[in-house]
Amino acid sequence: MNRGLWRQWIIGLVALHSMGLGVAMLLCPQGMLRLAGWSYAGPSFFPAQSGLFLLILGIAYLAGIWYRPFVWLLLGSKTAAVGFLAAAYLLGAAPLAVIPVAALDGLMGAA
Repeated sequence: MNRGLWRQWIIGLVALHSMGLGVAMLLCPQGMLRLAGWSYAGPSFFPAQSGLFLLILGIAYLAGIWYRPFVWLLLGSKTAAVGFLAAAYLLGAAPLAVIPVAALDGLMGAA
């Protein structure tokens, strides 16, 4: 497989991951939070809003297949996610489940 096709596959898979997670957060925010290890009893608005954000990011990632500068959005957002998740865990504001999520985001960004 040539390098360009490999890059397109990786971007597509990262985009599908973000869009799938976004749809799941939109449709079942409380369940997704529980699955990730958060006990959250507040309103669903902000968790669902994060789902919409992930869905929009995934669509923008897909644009990176055809418009190369959008790849920088993927790299920047994955780098920011790793930093945010690591800081949240180290400050005690997030469950242990964020460590593998941060690692996965780092791998997706590095790929």
